[in-house]
Amino acid sequence: MSETSLSGELPYDRLIRLVSGDMGSVPALVWRADLVKNEITFLTDHAIPGLEDSIPRLLQDAASAESILAAQDRAVFTRFHERLRHRQPVSEVFRAHGRDGLMRWLYILGTPDPEMTFCYLGLLADCTGLANGVLQRGNETGLADHVELFDNPVFMVDIASRRVCAANAAARTTFGLNPKNGAVDLSMLFASNSDIYMRDIYERLLFSRAWNGLLTIHDNKGRPLVCMSRVRAYDRDGRSLLWFSMNPRPSTKDTEKPFVSSPAPTVLKALSRAHDIRGLLRVLLDSPPPGHHTDAVMLSQIFIAEGRVAVTGIGGPFESVSDNDTHPYQGSIAENMVLFDLDHVIVEDTSKSIKPIDWALFIPKGIRSYVALPLYVNTILREVVIFCSTTPHAFSEDSIAPYASLAASLWAELPRVLSSLPPGSSPTTP
Repeated sequence: MSETSLSGELPYDRLIRLVSGDMGSVPALVWRADLVKNEITFLTDHAIPGLEDSIPRLLQDAASAESILAAQDRAVFTRFHERLRHRQPVSEVFRAHGRDGLMRWLYILGTPDPEMTFCYLGLLADCTGLANGVLQRGNETGLADHVELFDNPVFMVDIASRRVCAANAAARTTFGLNPKNGAVDLSMLFASNSDIYMRDIYERLLFSRAWNGLLTIHDNKGRPLVCMSRVRAYDRDGRSLLWFSMNPRPSTKDTEKPFVSSPAPTVLKALSRAHDIRGLLRVLLDSPPPGHHTDAVMLSQIFIAEGRVAVTGIGGPFESVSDNDTHPYQGSIAENMVLFDLDHVIVEDTSKSIKPIDWALFIPKGIRSYVALPLYVNTILREVVIFCSTTPHAFSEDSIAPYASLAASLWAELPRVLSSLPPGSSPTTP
């Protein structure tokens, strides 16, 4: 490969390509995922025999695992997708069915991109001959070493004693958790949350063994701190444990909002006359910004504590979508906004997406690009409006202002038709 052909690449890309070129006959696929744009780029064209077409799709759409992966390993691949979304290091082994009928052991390795903040690098290789050794090495990892793999606060609780039994450096610093200096009771740790709320979490863990949502925990100075939390229940060495991964949300104060011009008076008047969500969305669809075009508009109502979003859409692509159509919060546009504190999301081409909601909803309906804008109420994400196009690259950062203006006008009218929103709700900084 000539130096000229590499001149437009980042240094890390160049290194990856050179290294991958020396892999010889070792089946390996190297890729980068942009977690803000939610798209994947394959940096090498290595193919795994029998899985040539399946593996790229599997990396993009977790739902494809049903037909490709061994049933016992689907949870492993789900865990990989979860860690990818949170830019957490991952090393997993799983089995996949090849179209030649053979079962292969695959090794997937992932790590945050050191040069691009919200990107993630990964390698997928055939390791059938090494699988037993890799799995044995993974089983020997201790709890304390396991939690130290993560930069955000992570700790484990022994269910039997309800005490913290392992905590990484971030959890010890942020929350003052140190099992060696005295066990911390779970009920004291989350005392700022209502008993009803905590019981609901425990019930969900009992049946689904997983929960995502907001939890208030006291920091090392005794102050309540709201965190976006992921809780997993699992068994290890005969013990029942809860895994807590916490992402503290920064405290926010109302700040001066940038000036956004209002839509035309006719648009504002039409919004004020709408009687329901579909009526409001119809006004937005029929009032595109000058020089722009949208094929559909969708409103997503966010229920983080319940782990779901409910969507209602207007426009040809969404004709068959029922009102309040429900999808998991995990893998949604809303989850991305909360995790990265985004004030908007632009997807330029859904065919490159790694987001489950795109493959479950937008791509099947012919949506190729969209821009999403949020409504936060008291720092909690409550609604997201999505302007959609059936053509790729229909939205850009330069064209977002008029859509933000339409969204702001929608937020002003939404409490009138949604009893779940307090009167006078207005966008706040996430």
